[in-house]
Amino acid sequence: MKVSYCSKTDVGLKHPINSDALGDKKTKNGHVFVVADGSPVDANGSFASRLAVQSILDYFEKEVFDNIFIGINHAFQFANEQVYRASILEEGLKGVFASVALVLFREEGVYHAHIGNSRVYLKSEGKLQRLTVDHGFLDVQLYPSNDVDYSKPPVKLPKALGNTPSISPTICNSAVNVAAGDVFIVCTNGITKVLDDNYLNNKVEYATINSNILELVDAAKGKSVPENVTLQLISVTEGNIQKRVVATTTNSTSASASAKERVSSIVNESTATQEQINFFNKISLDRKKTIKIGAGIIAVFLLIWFVFRQPHDDTDKVLDDAGEVIAKDTTNQHQDLEELMEYEKPKKAEKEEEEEEETEEDVVEEETSEVEPADVTAVDETSTTKEEVSTTPKKEEKKKEEKKSEKDSKKEDKKEKSGKTKSHTVKSGDTINALAIKYGVKAEAIRKANNISDDKIEIGQELKIPQ
Repeated sequence: MKVSYCSKTDVGLKHPINSDALGDKKTKNGHVFVVADGSPVDANGSFASRLAVQSILDYFEKEVFDNIFIGINHAFQFANEQVYRASILEEGLKGVFASVALVLFREEGVYHAHIGNSRVYLKSEGKLQRLTVDHGFLDVQLYPSNDVDYSKPPVKLPKALGNTPSISPTICNSAVNVAAGDVFIVCTNGITKVLDDNYLNNKVEYATINSNILELVDAAKGKSVPENVTLQLISVTEGNIQKRVVATTTNSTSASASAKERVSSIVNESTATQEQINFFNKISLDRKKTIKIGAGIIAVFLLIWFVFRQPHDDTDKVLDDAGEVIAKDTTNQHQDLEELMEYEKPKKAEKEEEEEEETEEDVVEEETSEVEPADVTAVDETSTTKEEVSTTPKKEEKKKEEKKSEKDSKKEDKKEKSGKTKSHTVKSGDTINALAIKYGVKAEAIRKANNISDDKIEIGQELKIPQ
């Protein structure tokens, strides 16, 4: 899509300062055209309008929007935040606001949006169509020459940029299809207050927009309206559809009726679009709240389960030597599975020593049985063999003596160990039976070693534990 355009803003005849602003920019999202009318008509209003235009143009340059309707809405919200923040933070800017109109040209068509009383028109096939409806004012509001008191402050628009922290701009429902020869008019109320739609339709032509814009500005100034005058004329030189055929004869009444129907349908579509955006934004917020509430409930249940859960404990069931389940001695605080395991260790060690002794005796018997036949046969051998046979019994005898000495030393060690004792200081919960299990001895042995006839012991008493 290709366009040619011209823009003009004029201070007018009544005010020393121009509070209007305009701008255009080729951005990542298309060619943007914007006009803004700041209020009041002084330096503060001028600051508000220029800030609004620049904010919108910069926002479209930041990123590419897959959904351009959301992009337009965000651009207006961003500009509103800038103006509203300035009106709050700076004392001189308190109460400023701006009326804004926007047209965005893209390959698939043209999009438009506005807030306040700035307008967008489309002249196609010789007919002028108004694409926007003012927020808070009548569609046609011409100033009579004698009935308006210009000294009174302007009425604040119910919908404008900078009035509230958030806004709801009116955005078209779908792209407008255009053909070569169509003309868009984007203007502030300095034009629309004094020049009606018929006048604009007669004065704006595709091929003469440069001269048309000068005529329109001069005509508005000639009405002596106390407003600044700003407009942009944009001619489509290459559209997204073919040139439409214009009927040679038309009924003026039916043409105007169809134009009104199209304008009303566009207004309804714009309102529906904004309602859709608000609806989907509300749905996303509701989903976030639901997810947060659900996550919080799950976390609370997990915390309650972790705090009040009862771990499985089977330490009260203890096995005796026969493998049967016996009740745990609750009077003895030291009885547990580890003590029972320590009690089994000495028994296993004794069994292993007895097995080793039996294997050693078997080995000695086998060796002696093998040596005896060797002595008998050695008589018939040569002298060298006799010497070998005579030496072998000596070696075997030495081995037997060494093994006997090892057995004797082990027995002596056992006797020494059996004679040794270990002392134990009685603590709370100790009993004779518990100490017997703990040290791997018989309860009767502990009684004999300490001259105790019954099982009564006192805390702090020194007991001898035989080993």
